[in-house]
Amino acid sequence: MTKIAIVTDTHFGGRNDSGVFAKHMRSFYDNLMFPYMKKHNIQTLFHLGDTFDRRRYINYKTLHDCKDYFFNPLRDNNIDVHMLVGNHDTFYKNTNNINADQLLLQQYDNIHIYHQPEEVNVPALSSQPFVMLPWICQDNHDQAMELISKTQCQLLFGHLEISGFEPHVGYYHDSGFSSKIFNKFDMVMSGHFHHKSDNGTIYYLGVPYEMTWQDYNDQKGFHVFDFDTRELEFIPNPVSLYHKYYYNDANMTFEDLNSIDFSSFKNGYVKVVVQEKNDPYLFDVVLDKMYDSGVFDVTIVENFIDVECDEEMVDEAQDTLTILSQYINNLNVNVDKKTLDIFIQTLYNESLSIT
Repeated sequence: MTKIAIVTDTHFGGRNDSGVFAKHMRSFYDNLMFPYMKKHNIQTLFHLGDTFDRRRYINYKTLHDCKDYFFNPLRDNNIDVHMLVGNHDTFYKNTNNINADQLLLQQYDNIHIYHQPEEVNVPALSSQPFVMLPWICQDNHDQAMELISKTQCQLLFGHLEISGFEPHVGYYHDSGFSSKIFNKFDMVMSGHFHHKSDNGTIYYLGVPYEMTWQDYNDQKGFHVFDFDTRELEFIPNPVSLYHKYYYNDANMTFEDLNSIDFSSFKNGYVKVVVQEKNDPYLFDVVLDKMYDSGVFDVTIVENFIDVECDEEMVDEAQDTLTILSQYINNLNVNVDKKTLDIFIQTLYNESLSIT
């Protein structure tokens, strides 16, 4: 059996080059992906785009770190890498010709970078060619459409924006390419959207680790694909960066503190949702224990009237995009709110990539 590992949307340098986020990334590769590949003798990795987070520059420390925990181990262990250029990897929006992958990774002979649509034949993996489809932009659009139309390949690996899928849980994307143009393929595996989902033919593989509060409670990980059997296996990442703790001291005593374990919150972001607080001192002791466990950041959400509406309380503590979406949904104006919501999401994500 010829198996490959597939990872996508690694976004090195994400969260403004956060050191906490960098440790979170390193942990995934050091403790899960590379040990798994070694154990199962997987010698090929496909990366489906958005290797780096910012389109216009990179932090030197970020570049040093991701080479140390990602690119160097791939080279040192003779892993053959096939990498697509994603939209976050390109300097311009209308062409992939200037991209971070080709500029920053020239020293790695084991990495094959695809910035234009291409049929690829790798006999060591498959007797049949497959399509590698990087981010489709103005410059390569016609080339991409022609390749999709004429190819006899059954498999496509891409960094695609297809309507009808969820970039994040609960946010359905209604712009981009119609899924119908990919009906000719047996399987399409894609990066770009951060939520793992599929329609039976098109598989959005999702990000390997949590990046924002939108990823909370949404299982992340990487995949293993068997070219012989066409089996796509998901390998879950057990580590979470974002946590919620529901505080209610109605029946809590100081003796109960001994049974509370916050060790899984270490280095993470925590939202403490206060359902009922009767003893301020007890509450402070709980917070002290939480901080002692090594959490990175704690946000407290309280002063809610209806303590039974947990989901409404959590909504008050959501990330920026959720707040914006709720605001748009509540607007009393005659506009297409769904289109406006998607437009605002696009602007917001673009702002993160250029800050």
